[in-house]
Amino acid sequence: MAKQIVDNSEERFVKIRILSHSGDKIHLKLPIDFVKKMVKNNALDFFNTADDIIDSKKLLNMLLNAFDYNLLGEIAHLERNNGDVIRIRID
Repeated sequence: MAKQIVDNSEERFVKIRILSHSGDKIHLKLPIDFVKKMVKNNALDFFNTADDIIDSKKLLNMLLNAFDYNLLGEIAHLERNNGDVIRIRID
């Protein structure tokens, strides 16, 4: 049996936009329940080098807390010294 995609207009999404200094563009739109599962399984980590000043665990915990408080809008806007821009929104 094939899974059916259901359009639930009340469902909220996390939008992640990454613009790299090399010109790459990544746009993700993920349902909040899916993001919660990814965070729980350590599968949503964009900061994995030793020279990063961002504590990704704290950032992801902040995102989970934003879900609990039903916050909407831009949660994080990060501009790295190499020119990468990362934005996280809840819509």
